[in-house]
Amino acid sequence: METIEISEAFLNIINCPSCKFGSLDVNYSKEIYCKSCGFLVPMVKEIPILVNEHTKINEYISETLSSLKGTWYYSHQDKQLTGPYRHHFKKRQIYVEGILKSYVKTRNGDVCGLDIGCGDGERFDWLSKFFNEFFASDYNLIRLARAKEKEVKPEIFMADITDYPCKDNSFDVIFFNHVLEHIQNDEKALKEVFRILKPGGLLILGVPNEGAFFWQLAYKLQPKVLKTTDHVHFYTSTSIAKKVKDAGFKISDIHYIGWGVPHWWLDAAIRRFKWIDDFLEFIGKKFFKKQASSLYLILTK
Repeated sequence: METIEISEAFLNIINCPSCKFGSLDVNYSKEIYCKSCGFLVPMVKEIPILVNEHTKINEYISETLSSLKGTWYYSHQDKQLTGPYRHHFKKRQIYVEGILKSYVKTRNGDVCGLDIGCGDGERFDWLSKFFNEFFASDYNLIRLARAKEKEVKPEIFMADITDYPCKDNSFDVIFFNHVLEHIQNDEKALKEVFRILKPGGLLILGVPNEGAFFWQLAYKLQPKVLKTTDHVHFYTSTSIAKKVKDAGFKISDIHYIGWGVPHWWLDAAIRRFKWIDDFLEFIGKKFFKKQASSLYLILTK
């Protein structure tokens, strides 16, 4: 059995993934166990596996890896930061940092943050600046192993967003960035995130705006792309706003970000140039606001 250094903060917020209510502790062998049912938390590469059906998740990922939609599960996300959409990703980061700076100023005391669906951990370095306690989870061990290698890293664990192993009201801030569109049961995921967010807490939810006319047109022009994406939801600001309200959230703001041309290959080819990305942003904000490629919803509980 692999071991890991476990903090008090981790033990205070995590529930047993087996019995759902028991608190965790560490025994003399440095194994994590449930004080109520005795469940021993599996460890893989020093990552706690906090899911009840680990085998089923691995089977699902294995099936997907063998399909046309498998790239998402193993491709290196860090490449996005130097790829054709690098200027867009930087603008996303600047926007989120501004939201977090404003929020942190309103808090008296420590801020506990969660990067849910953290992927390879490419955001850890700048997110960590805003949190006194910092946690991150994903259900993909390929990505979590990469995240574990980051120089700046939070407490990392494997979890299922639709059955999350944390106590109610655990986090001040949850960053849920371009993950929801991949989750079949998005409504259950949102309800779980609502449950674990503290009253007065902040959820920063990022999703593609792929239900908008521009991006539906892009899929029609290049139907092969639709066969390779593992997105299962194609949101608009209206559809995602309804879902978050139904989950219990209050919407503070819906922010449109990133404009392009409705053709996937051409869009990637031209937006690699910053001046074109900036020009499309200027035109988009002025004339095609709701055709942005991404949405950020600022939500409270």
